[in-house]
Amino acid sequence: MLKKVFKSAVLILMVIGIILGISITFKKAIPEKKQKEAESNVLNMIQSKTAETTSFYTYGRAFNISGKFSNISKDNFESAKLFITDGNGYEETYALSYNFEEGNLVFFSEEAMNIGITIDKLKSGSEYYILLRLKLNNSVNPKYYSFANASENNDNINYYTITSEGANKKAIIGFNKVNHDDKEYSLLTMSIEDTSLPEEVYDIVIDAGHGGKDVGERQGAVTEADLTLEYAKLLKQRLEEDGYKVKLTRDDDNTSSYTYTNMYDEDGRIGIACGTKAKLMISFHVNNGVKNLSGFEIYAPCKSDLKFAGEMSNKINEYSSINFSNNTSFKKLDGVYVRNFTPNVIKEYTATANKKGYEPYNITTNTPYLYTIREVGGIATGAYVDGRNTSYSANKYYNSNQGIECYQIELGYIKNDLEIMQNEKENYIRAIEEAIKNNF
Repeated sequence: MLKKVFKSAVLILMVIGIILGISITFKKAIPEKKQKEAESNVLNMIQSKTAETTSFYTYGRAFNISGKFSNISKDNFESAKLFITDGNGYEETYALSYNFEEGNLVFFSEEAMNIGITIDKLKSGSEYYILLRLKLNNSVNPKYYSFANASENNDNINYYTITSEGANKKAIIGFNKVNHDDKEYSLLTMSIEDTSLPEEVYDIVIDAGHGGKDVGERQGAVTEADLTLEYAKLLKQRLEEDGYKVKLTRDDDNTSSYTYTNMYDEDGRIGIACGTKAKLMISFHVNNGVKNLSGFEIYAPCKSDLKFAGEMSNKINEYSSINFSNNTSFKKLDGVYVRNFTPNVIKEYTATANKKGYEPYNITTNTPYLYTIREVGGIATGAYVDGRNTSYSANKYYNSNQGIECYQIELGYIKNDLEIMQNEKENYIRAIEEAIKNNF
């Protein structure tokens, strides 16, 4: 009797296992079938000709692309836009800037930071296709073209969104070859999935300027390096309490090893920052003791719309007794500055390169002057420290297609604002923390 009961139980479990297996396979087949249908819908809407991608990257919280489309008449051209679809009804278009060069349409979407495809807003569990949408004067409807990769970057981008309520999304962005109707197509895709941050990936990185043998500015026994580290550690504490994952470029353990020239090493301040794949970087500094200057200054990337920098500036001014800086050079808003290379400085850098025997860097008036902003942005900001100037170690991330949006905060002028900087750290940090929470 017991044997019959045992055999029956085993048989029932086997039947249940088979049913579950079929059910799981069927459930898995449904999204796979849906995805194939979506891909087929996209392939049926695109032309056989492709647009050439010269760069693709994430910077801050957005994806951007630049490239060209050959053999197009300026007279016949009406508009060009970046188009994203999941092939199942979701569609969105984004503005592209463009010009014409030798019969080619040259386009780019990085005119302003975070204006491109905002990855955080895309739905998890979806595959998205990125296309070029062209409208010509001689056609009633726009035409869609896929992208082929002609850039120097062949690796997929693995992008992680900022932690929100303890959760993250991962976007895998890259080019795929697919066959359809006996033709091979290149597709630029972005797949989104729910995940958590890997151990080495962070939301925000905080940089305390200088360190080690490089103490920065000094007033009596107080050094810029010590003061900025105090600010960095306090901001990290506050942001971690808010649920962000935060990395310091230097702390009490690694500060002593730093010099002015090794910041680009993999374990230097810039190297550590770039390795985090963070979306935001705050870099603390202190200005020198110019007699007539005082107040704080926030330096923003040139592609920023200055909304976040402006909010930080206003809150620092509101919550503390520090004033907006009275420095007018490179000023954009009260307390907010954007400093790029000027033609005269570019000439100086070129002359130095020629004198020292290395090829001059490709610097333009759109290149950020401050290295903390420039060198963590990769190709998006024109990072250039690649080792040709042997006075510095190379930044191995200089040509990265994953850039960090960085703001450098000059807390004040050390001779005129030291007392405020020492006594009102809590007020400064509260202002910066609130601005970050409102924008990231």
